[in-house]
Amino acid sequence: MTPAIESLLTEFREEVPAIRRQLERIPNDKLGWKPHAKSRSLGELGLHLANLPGMADKIVSLDEFSPGGGPPTVVTSVEQLREAFEKNVALGERALSNLTEERANGDWRLVFQGKEILRKKRIAALRTNVLNHLYHHRGQMSVYLRLLDVPVPVVYGPTADENPFL
Repeated sequence: MTPAIESLLTEFREEVPAIRRQLERIPNDKLGWKPHAKSRSLGELGLHLANLPGMADKIVSLDEFSPGGGPPTVVTSVEQLREAFEKNVALGERALSNLTEERANGDWRLVFQGKEILRKKRIAALRTNVLNHLYHHRGQMSVYLRLLDVPVPVVYGPTADENPFL
């Protein structure tokens, strides 16, 4: 495994616990809650966050990906989110663990309704479309939890609710 791939895999593994802590905090009775009419519901955001680690498998195994195709999954429980997350973490970990240098440096495309949205090296797509995407939505989830007065868990350091250094 090259240093670049190993670095991605290590970072992926290090980020999983913080996302898991957030998903564990989601109140089951607030899955339909939205901070704004244009926002995703808490359940929709949670499912997106739970599914993102599995995107690593799509980027590694496919030369192009086209999102959509079916009706959106209806979130009915926090357990559903946790199960999706654990399944997708395993898929992502396996994909990154088996990624070769040749495959990592190959092109990957994101296509929507037949139109190419982006084309980049697979290793760059893993960084932006998986890891950076996870960070973005994890930040959103922190805001959702705060607005619901749910204690925000530690990500990299203390939050107003938790201090791992004390």
